[in-house]
Amino acid sequence: MSCCECKVTQDTGQGSILYSILNRDALCPQAREDTTAAHRCCSCASMRKLVAIRAPQSVIRAACEVLLKTFRFVKNVPCFRGLPADDQLRLVRNSWAPLLLLGLVQDSVDFDTVETQKPSLLHEILTHDAGRRERTAGAAQHPGVPLCDVQSIQMFLVKCRGLTITVKEHAFLKGAILFTPVPELECQEYIHALQREAERALYEHVGNRGNANRSGKLRVVLSTLRAVDPDAVAGLFLRPLTGTSSIDEHVLAMFCER
Repeated sequence: MSCCECKVTQDTGQGSILYSILNRDALCPQAREDTTAAHRCCSCASMRKLVAIRAPQSVIRAACEVLLKTFRFVKNVPCFRGLPADDQLRLVRNSWAPLLLLGLVQDSVDFDTVETQKPSLLHEILTHDAGRRERTAGAAQHPGVPLCDVQSIQMFLVKCRGLTITVKEHAFLKGAILFTPVPELECQEYIHALQREAERALYEHVGNRGNANRSGKLRVVLSTLRAVDPDAVAGLFLRPLTGTSSIDEHVLAMFCER
């Protein structure tokens, strides 16, 4: 299924990029205008457009500091320290991305983006062999992150800052995210119980303040965090630093730092 409702011709040959370029002059003015409008209005344009952080050195440094601070918090949680080492690593591997976003909210880290250049499909076709060699030699240069993913992250950060989440609420949210059960955990049931306890403590804390509406908003925050795409977060804040090396290895190395 297509990700948008762009008009597609029945003749796939006539709908190809190469065909359109070679026959551009043959199109009537109205057809050229319709084609241009269709591309301009395509709802999946933000999926094709890639962006990167405008000032990567300062922002990525701040993100790494936030992640290290978050890991120090995690290591000081008694229930976490009592888990088997393998369970600890699995939980960190599963939760570092949403925990990083929460940390960015708490430390008020903001960022702007700039569009990156990506070779066109026609360029890749016409320079297939050379392009392959270039991509292999320069694979460490991450092309960017889809604009729609970055916009979702930015919108989430803005909404959370608007909530003015308290220190206690941050702690409960981090606990609910950290103790998300994943496959192959040795203490699966216990970890699930810790997650439920963190959520219960969060909503009980908010309820004691007499704000039922806030409780609903924090539920949305928690749900959004659980749906975070780790690849998008990694591509934005870590991939420019790690290149082609494993993100998991990099994150776990940071976690294991003393």
